[in-house]
Amino acid sequence: MTNKFFGALVSVALVLAACGVDQGGGETPVDEPILQIVSEGGFVPVEVALNTGPRYTLLGDGRLIFQGFQTMEFPGRLLPPYMVATLDGGQLNAVLAMVEDIGLPDIEDEVDDRAAGMIADASTEVITYWDENGVHRLSVYALGFEESPSDRNAAFSELIETFDRFTASADAVPYQPEQVKVAAGAGFVDPEFEDIREWPLEATDFSDWEELANGWQCKVFDGSITPAFEDSTQATSWQHPNDPAADPLVLLVRPLHPGEPGCA
Repeated sequence: MTNKFFGALVSVALVLAACGVDQGGGETPVDEPILQIVSEGGFVPVEVALNTGPRYTLLGDGRLIFQGFQTMEFPGRLLPPYMVATLDGGQLNAVLAMVEDIGLPDIEDEVDDRAAGMIADASTEVITYWDENGVHRLSVYALGFEESPSDRNAAFSELIETFDRFTASADAVPYQPEQVKVAAGAGFVDPEFEDIREWPLEATDFSDWEELANGWQCKVFDGSITPAFEDSTQATSWQHPNDPAADPLVLLVRPLHPGEPGCA
């Protein structure tokens, strides 16, 4: 890396930390994303896929949103424990350098699935980068499991590992979302953990909910609804809002990160 390029990254990082990334029409609001990493696919149940959010979302002021620690006990809490911590200028500089190493500014939308013929049922890691030229997206199947990864994929893995190390010891606080995604589907009441409750949302006829796979339906709500689920668990089910005689429904509830496409 040249001194000129390194100095430019330092300058950009300091601007990021102070006021957000310039997107060509002025400064980006500090709550807008500049980088997001999502794990998609793999051999997981539909309800797990529906309720899995981004691994990491980096905002314009250096805040990094990530999923906090979850125990393996069942039933665990219904709401995933998302956290947020802030990178300093030097850490932002390192992230931007890795973005350049990956080549994201020169990518529009590219898929690397070369490992699909050798590795089965792996997830696809998707990284999205926003800059003044628009949206840049790279998807890599089985990232980290390749025997001889390309320099680009190695840099992608290094970025994830860097975020992993940072969040393991960062001074983080709970993430307060502006929006929450709620998915409703057919439930199963486990008699050992039976917990059936009254419907927690406003009058619902599902007419304005989006249809998803396997009979699931979804709607995005304001983040102010989260207290209704604070003491709910993965075993909690809910009385049908329109038919008391119907089987209870399961709700999947999680905060949305900035940059996510709602229920899609």
